[in-house]
Amino acid sequence: SWGATGGVVNRAVVLYGKALLDADKKRVGETRAIGFDETLFVRKGKYRRQQWCTTVCDVGSSKLIDVVETRDYTEVAAWVRERPASFREGIRVGTLDMSNTYAAVFRVTLPEAIQVVDRFHVVKLANATLDTIGRRIQQETTGHRGHKQDPLYRSRKLLVMRERDLDEATTARLSSLLGLGDPTAEVALAYRVKEALAEFYEIPSPAEAAERLTEIVTRISTPANSPELRKLGRTLKYWFDKIMAFHQTRLTNGPTEGLNNLIKRVKRVAFGFTNFENYRIRALLYAGKPNWRVLDSIVVK
Repeated sequence: SWGATGGVVNRAVVLYGKALLDADKKRVGETRAIGFDETLFVRKGKYRRQQWCTTVCDVGSSKLIDVVETRDYTEVAAWVRERPASFREGIRVGTLDMSNTYAAVFRVTLPEAIQVVDRFHVVKLANATLDTIGRRIQQETTGHRGHKQDPLYRSRKLLVMRERDLDEATTARLSSLLGLGDPTAEVALAYRVKEALAEFYEIPSPAEAAERLTEIVTRISTPANSPELRKLGRTLKYWFDKIMAFHQTRLTNGPTEGLNNLIKRVKRVAFGFTNFENYRIRALLYAGKPNWRVLDSIVVK
């Protein structure tokens, strides 16, 4: 019969997919840099409790190495320890977002690896701080959330853009809107901080970059600044060395983030998963770059 149910097809994919991944011994070769990132696996139960997993990526080749069923330290660290010694000894760089869990995994299991906090998350944090300050100033000056006629609300899209991407007329418009809606200039200051952090990543000299980041942290940490900026300063200070490591390695966690997007595509096509092993195998087949020619030599009983 030409007919086949979804269950039959799924069992065949999982059966042969697992056999292929097990047989393809060269799929994960020598790896210099790996990245960790969390992604949502499923929501379960009456209260839709979130279950997260960890994506492990070869940052250099943008290849999905594996998916770990949790984001907890113990299980992720155990995954690293279970890798062959040759694999662990070859890793020189570990990329991550601002996760204390993943930082601890690298520190304990791969102590020689240089940890690099992803630049995207640093700039994202600065933008989030800018947004928080803008919302507070909006409430303090108008007594309500942003309305479409409010100057500060009208400036929100311009504030997330890089200053260098604004033409003369747009720059003047932004200045005018901030002049009307930001009487204490707190939003304007946060905007300058966001721009300074973006420029920090463009500095070619590590020594000059360290001076710039130190200057940013020092200036925004003074008591005269808003509590939001001071909190940003504390965060940047805490992650200072790992942020600076970008200028040493020139690597980011971008490939891991990109693979997470691919995995989400697999989930959408399947209308979600509840079985983790099925999810893991399909993700690896799609984004793990297996050698499909090995499939011809596989015999599954």
